[in-house]
Amino acid sequence: MFGKLAALEDINLEINEGEVVGIVGPNGSGKTTLINVMSGFYRPTTGQIIYDGKRISGLRPDQICSRGVMRTFQSNVLYRDATVITSMIRASFMNLKAGSWAQFLNTSGFKAKENELWKKSAELLDVFGLSKFRDMRALDLPHGSQRILGIAMAVVTNPRLLLLDEPMTGMNDEETMEVVSLIGKLRQQGITIILVEHNMKAVLNATQRLIVLNFGHKIADGRPEHVVDMNEVIECYLGTEVI
Repeated sequence: MFGKLAALEDINLEINEGEVVGIVGPNGSGKTTLINVMSGFYRPTTGQIIYDGKRISGLRPDQICSRGVMRTFQSNVLYRDATVITSMIRASFMNLKAGSWAQFLNTSGFKAKENELWKKSAELLDVFGLSKFRDMRALDLPHGSQRILGIAMAVVTNPRLLLLDEPMTGMNDEETMEVVSLIGKLRQQGITIILVEHNMKAVLNATQRLIVLNFGHKIADGRPEHVVDMNEVIECYLGTEVI
C-alpha cells in the first residue's frame, strides 16, 4: 500500500525452479513494485512470500540475498571509480562466508576463499563477454556493457533466484539479443529467473512463461504464445505491435 493506493492486489504467483518467467505490463502496472517486495526493499502490508519453503517477506534485502535471491535494478548500479574486476570482487563478497576475524587476520583459509572469488569473477567476465574491459573503470564502460556488468555482479553471488528489472533498457538490438542468450545460459546452470522487461521481442525469446500485470492485478499467466493472443492483454498493453 502507498497511502490508500494498493500498488499490488490479490496477486498469487508460483514460480517453479528452473523457469524463466517474464513479467510485463504497462507503466504503473506494479512490475517493479513486485520485484521490490520480493527482494525485501518493500514490505507487503498483507500476504506473504514463501521461498524454498520459508517465509521471506519482512526480511531485509541482505537477508533475502543470503538465502539465494538476488536482483538487478532499472538504473546502472555500479561501484564508483572501481574497475570491472574489482566491481565483481566487491559484489562476490556479499556471499563470502568467512568470519570477520578471519578476514581481519587474513588467514590462509580466508586467502583461499578470496582466491576462489578472483578466479570465479574472471571466469564470469569471460562468459559475459567483459574480459576485455577487466581493468577499465566500470563507469567508463559503454551503456550496454554497464547493464551486462550489473547482471554479472548479481550472478557472482551464486543466486538460485535472479530478479532482472528491465536489464535491456537502452540497449541496441545486438546487445539485447546478447542478454537473451546470457539468460538462456544462466537457465542451463539451474538459475531460476524472473524477467521484468518492456522489450516484448526479447521477453518472447527469453521466457517460457509470461505474466501480465495491469493496475496491480494479474490478468494473464501462461505460455507466451498463448498470452499475447488474449484480448484483455492486447487491449491493456500489447496492442497490435506483437501480433
